[in-house]
Formats: sequence, structure tokens, C-alpha cells
Amino acid sequence: MDYADIIDYLNGHATAAGRQAMEAWLEASPDNRREFQRVQRLWEASGKALQPEAPDVDAAWQQVRRSSRRPARWMPILARAAAAVVFLVAGYFTWSLIQPNPLLEARQGGQPAREAVLLPDGSKVWLSEQSTLRYPESFAGKERLVRLSGRAYFEVAREEARPFLIETDAAAVRVLGTSFGLMAYPDSSTAWVQVNSGKVAFYLKGAEGQQMVLAEGEGALLDKPSGSLQRLGPEAANRIAGRTRKLVFQNASLKEAAQVLKEAYGAELTFENPNLANCRFTASFDREPLEAVLQTLEALFGIKWQRDGQEVFLNGGGCGEG
Repeated sequence: MDYADIIDYLNGHATAAGRQAMEAWLEASPDNRREFQRVQRLWEASGKALQPEAPDVDAAWQQVRRSSRRPARWMPILARAAAAVVFLVAGYFTWSLIQPNPLLEARQGGQPAREAVLLPDGSKVWLSEQSTLRYPESFAGKERLVRLSGRAYFEVAREEARPFLIETDAAAVRVLGTSFGLMAYPDSSTAWVQVNSGKVAFYLKGAEGQQMVLAEGEGALLDKPSGSLQRLGPEAANRIAGRTRKLVFQNASLKEAAQVLKEAYGAELTFENPNLANCRFTASFDREPLEAVLQTLEALFGIKWQRDGQEVFLNGGGCGEG
């Protein structure tokens, strides 16, 4: 569908067949509807910008009488093309005035991102699976606002004069400069934040006065329906272990630990003796390599492990039995 057809539809000049074609095109895909809305915004903006003087009807009629009694067939096409050019030029300049800082969007599919999204202020964001980040081409004003749908890890460049604000469907986080993980999928009834460094303010969107301030190593859970906030325990550090490699296990089972190690190191643990999965332990690791973690488990339980790439096979008598 070209611009002239959309303009005719918006102006009410489209034929019945043209209107039907436009409506079918709009129903065909979300991309078509977004394109229509984009052109509609341009059309509305150009209408406000141009505001032409009222035409001199008598002068126009005299001009028509002086013209050929049978105008060339290409004249309506030329008129439509000229109208489209005027519309696009006026719309472009008006739109550039009312939208000087367009939004950009980063999406992540089924696997967590290996590369960070670099924001205009130098901040970095690693998106998890099925997550979307929207941010401006450049930060203007008194705060740096981005919008997240899903889960991500942030390393925010420090700017004392301009706080960094993240909004989700229900939660919000305000920081100056810090690193933390945030999860807020729209279809989940909860959202959480876990701080690695610095401080953040976590709150239900629209209720900043009831915020919870969190420091390094602290986390909080938001219940969206009630708006209540709950502090998380030390093991919440494992939620961002994929970026920090800081692991905390308190009476954790090896089955639970296997999930954490998978996220932190990308390792897949296989229990050749199923009883091993129920063994429990308490330990913490700070940026240790995977081999160091496995050696600790070997010392605690007397188990044996063998690594093949990202697969790790655990065997032994189970829970301390060699």
C-alpha cells in the first residue's frame, strides 16, 4: 500500500473499493497497522503544521474556465503525487520537531544474549530470553528512562545529575550508577531485582513513595496485584550469577545447584546416580571457575565428576559415600 492510498483513506477521498482494500491490508498483519499508524501520525502532524489560508474560490473557477475543457488524464495522478510530496515533506519536518529523540528497540529470542546492548550514556544491558528493551536514541532531560519487558542485567553508568529509571509493566527501578538484575515479564504476577553493586530504589510503578532501597547483595520481590515488597535472602544472588559468578548455597540440594550452575556457567549436570540430586550442602563462591565448584562438591560428598565440554557427569555412592 503506497502513501497516496493511505492519504486518500485518511482524507476521506478513497473510493469504496479503496476503503475495502485498505481495511483488508490493515487486517493482514501488525506490521501493516504499525505502518498505517506511522503515516497517520505524520498526516496529523502535517495538518497542524501547514494550516493553509482559505482558497479563493472565484479565482480558482476562472482559472478552470481558462484551462482546457478536457484536462489531461495524468492531471489527477500528478495532483495526488504532489499532495503526497507536500504531505511527506511537511510531515517529516513536523515529526522531527515533535519527536526529536526516536525510540530504539532491542529484542532477545530463546537464548540469553552474549553481547550487551550499549545505551547512549555508556550503560550496558544483557537481555535474557523473550525480553525486550526500549530506549531513546539519546538521553535528554533530567533522567535516563528505558522500558523493559522481561529480564535483563544492567550495568549503569554513573551520572549524579541524571538518575537512570527503568519502567516495566508494573515495577520501576531508579538508580544513579550500579549493576543489578531485574525480571519483570508482563505475564508474571511478580517482579524482582537483585543488586550486585551500588544502590537501587525498587517500587510499584506510580507508588514511588513506598519504595524499597537495596544495597549490594540485596534483592527484593514485588507482588504486582497487591504492590507489596519483600526482601529476598542471600541465595537470591544466584538469580544474577550468569553475569556475576557469585554463588550462594544454603542447605541447597545438588539438583537446585545444578540449575544455578547451568545459568552461571552454561554447564549441564547429569546425575548418573539419581540419589546424588538430593544431597544438600552450604557453600559460597565468588567468581570461581566451574572446576573449583566441582572440586568442592567432590570434597564434600566424595563424588566423582567428569567434564565433556559443557556437560558434567556426576557419579558416586551419594551424599558423602565414596
